[in-house]
Amino acid sequence: MKAKARAASVTAMASVMLLALAPQALANWSSVINSGGTGFESRRWSDELYSQIKFTDCTLHYLTASKRETDVAIWRDITVLPDDKYDTKTFTACFSGGGTSNGKWTDLGSGKKSVYFRIQSVGGSSTEGSTFDAAFVGIETTQAD
Repeated sequence: MKAKARAASVTAMASVMLLALAPQALANWSSVINSGGTGFESRRWSDELYSQIKFTDCTLHYLTASKRETDVAIWRDITVLPDDKYDTKTFTACFSGGGTSNGKWTDLGSGKKSVYFRIQSVGGSSTEGSTFDAAFVGIETTQAD
């Protein structure tokens, strides 16, 4: 019985050490959007002062769309309270044959916080109906370039 308890203890300690030594998740990431519409939210990332969002090669699915664009806002994820919205950028270039739209937010305030982007409108309409695809979505949190 003591051998089983010792083995369980060693296994638990090894698991804790692996978690402690695991690399921290980086704030920079990339993904795609498939059929993203008004209200679509990205995954969260940790940020301080600056975030850059890039969409490349966007395709609009017309249902109620009147324009080849999407409005994107960064939001601060606040537990229990309503989230804070930062300003909105209009992305148009990604809808032009493989082009890239680029939005930069430099007014996020100091201190680490959890943020995400939300699609505010698609095709000129903030009501649900139109969707779009983005072949590449990139998030950068350092203003090195």
